[in-house]
Amino acid sequence: MKQKPANPFVTGGYLSPLYFCDRVDETDHLLKAIASKRNITLISLRRMGKTGLLKHVRHSLEKDNRSMAVVYVDLMPTMNGNAMLNAISSALLQVKQEERNFFEKMLTLLASLRPKLSYDSLTGQPSLELKVESPAEIQLGLGHLLTFISGIKKDLVFMFDEFQQISRYPDANMEQMLRSVIQTFPEIPFIFSGSTKHMLEPMFSAAGRPFYQSTELMYLDKIGEEEYRKFILEKFGSAHKKISDEVISRIFDWTRLHTFYVQYVCNLLFESSGPNAGPDLVNAVFERVLNSYDPLFASYRNLIPPHQFSLLKAIAIENSVDKPTAGAFIQKHLLGSASSVKTSLTALADKEMIVLSGDSWQVYDVFFSRWLQYHYGER
Repeated sequence: MKQKPANPFVTGGYLSPLYFCDRVDETDHLLKAIASKRNITLISLRRMGKTGLLKHVRHSLEKDNRSMAVVYVDLMPTMNGNAMLNAISSALLQVKQEERNFFEKMLTLLASLRPKLSYDSLTGQPSLELKVESPAEIQLGLGHLLTFISGIKKDLVFMFDEFQQISRYPDANMEQMLRSVIQTFPEIPFIFSGSTKHMLEPMFSAAGRPFYQSTELMYLDKIGEEEYRKFILEKFGSAHKKISDEVISRIFDWTRLHTFYVQYVCNLLFESSGPNAGPDLVNAVFERVLNSYDPLFASYRNLIPPHQFSLLKAIAIENSVDKPTAGAFIQKHLLGSASSVKTSLTALADKEMIVLSGDSWQVYDVFFSRWLQYHYGER
């Protein structure tokens, strides 16, 4: 059993429903889609709580149905088809099941791909390494794995997190290969999720792409302010700590109500506060955050081309910019020509340093945005 954490504001991973804020409607939507064998593509900004939502759904499914198996695969670390197949194979080894000689049967099934079973020295979790030399072997291995696991677990769900990563693989026709395998298993619902909208969305909405219109698109937005406020008040209150609505509103404004950043600030505030988390303390926490990230953010000045860094500063100082090529904005921040701003804007968007939120551009990392404001904005 997982030990109850001393701090209720979790910043790394999912623990249990007790430490999970809201997402009632989103959870219900995903559960209904899974029950109806309907595939979903979940899209959100990075650090908005997408992975936490997926793991919350997995917890709900496995709690209510002992025969249910949810296979969660994080594709972010993978760089090619071989690594993807290894990630899927290792995820299958985590599935709770009572099949005798499960590992041996799986190794036998994948014998042609030269499987190597190992165990993590810290967690003890098993992982599988395969040697794949062609797309045909990837397709064969994936088909075998899905057939094998679906034969054991009748209620099965696959979750591919950061699915847009496959479009970066050097392997040819990876999308087509995955689509051809997946569509042969209509009884298995798949959830594809990612945080790079401009890459993930076209995979499912552009005609001619293999996954075109094969899933329902679902967009994850910010947690509602009222729900988040109740959650924070309840967690502080349970520990006999006080926090005012004014302080919570300041946190929401400073973090843009972006899930990870709210959690991080509240985690530090909860840790630092005695019986009362007041305005002075939250100011000290903001300063602590900026100081802790100072070495990293300062290094960006040497890594980002000067004109791009100047544009980043300008967007951060304004907090958000709806017309970055407008003359008034360019002149105010001495950014040169509109064409150079447009070039830098594209480059920064490709690097995911900035993001289009609604109709306005913002610096993607909220803490970096506040750091730029602090060091380069008007005092």
